[in-house]
Amino acid sequence: MSAMVMDPKFVEKFNGRVGQAFLYLTDSCNLSCVQCLYKSELTFQLAQKEIPYPQAVALMENLHELGARKMTFMGGEPTLYEKLPDLIAEAKRIGYTYVRIDTNGMFKPTMLDNPNFRKLDEITFSLDGYTEEMNDAVRGKNSYKNCVANIKRAIEKGYKVHVTSCVHKDLVQSDEGRLGILRMVDFMEGLGVRTLNMHDLFKAGIPRDIWSGDVSTSLEDYMQAYTAVLDHKATEKDISIRMPQCFTVQEEFERNKEYYGYCSVKQYDRVLAFPNGMLRVCSLMIGSPYCVGFFDQNRMYWNDTPTNEILGHNMDTDTPCTNQHKGKHFGKYVPLCVSFKPKQDEPVWTEKLKWEDRRKDIQPPACKKGTGCNCG
Repeated sequence: MSAMVMDPKFVEKFNGRVGQAFLYLTDSCNLSCVQCLYKSELTFQLAQKEIPYPQAVALMENLHELGARKMTFMGGEPTLYEKLPDLIAEAKRIGYTYVRIDTNGMFKPTMLDNPNFRKLDEITFSLDGYTEEMNDAVRGKNSYKNCVANIKRAIEKGYKVHVTSCVHKDLVQSDEGRLGILRMVDFMEGLGVRTLNMHDLFKAGIPRDIWSGDVSTSLEDYMQAYTAVLDHKATEKDISIRMPQCFTVQEEFERNKEYYGYCSVKQYDRVLAFPNGMLRVCSLMIGSPYCVGFFDQNRMYWNDTPTNEILGHNMDTDTPCTNQHKGKHFGKYVPLCVSFKPKQDEPVWTEKLKWEDRRKDIQPPACKKGTGCNCG
């Protein structure tokens, strides 16, 4: 199977820099989550609804050639992609050292026994609550029951299991004297989950705001939760927690710009490929006309139109998150990249980017609700 021809501009930007790839294999999904930022892709694509298998393999070959070693299969819901097990095996054949999927956990349990599926280095399940009532309010009826059952099965079968959870308004409230987000951590530890990876839901004047429902948190509540998780990470060792910091004050940013200025667009450290033929770097551009390139059955193209997503970025300067900074303003705070998760145990962050080497020792003040936080 031959790889696609790559536009020289695409090669120039990404060669040797890209560490990971995300293939959004299909627009199909068997849930309709309140906070899903992918709704526009699920709803308004008039042509191709999934990446054909030959194109998916060719993309993997090209991106591996450029340096990607971590491969993530996503959707929609990737387990609805008929040839997913074959694609996992192809990724390993090509030479990807870390292959994972993001799934809502609604798949048939027998999939866990598929020999090619077992080649996964990680399964990440999406779960947004530590009770059925909380989770199903945002993800849909029976999603908790099915997802938790498959999490338990996967752990029993020896899979490396992670969970992704969105930090919605219920998780930043106190529940029986303990912050909801910490109860979520407790629940994950009890199940035997290896890593809890969190996503924020801030409304920041960007495309996802239209689609991500009314479950966002206030800045103060989020920062209090972030500080509580930092304290938990300092004392608990049974689970790795990856949580975006999201904000810092301008003064703090200026003191440590090379660290806080992380931006996936400026680093060219990832490529996101979608069934509609778009290639993006920043996930915040999902549901918009902005992308860094395109692909078809024969080629990968650099986007030479005004919709190239890098055009709004000052590519040579460390700045707060460009896309969020254009929209809503957050008072004295400046937004950070949604993928900026300090001290996270993630292969590209730790091994390829070595981003923590840029960190200066900063002792953050204690965070008190209502006063904000400079957590680092």
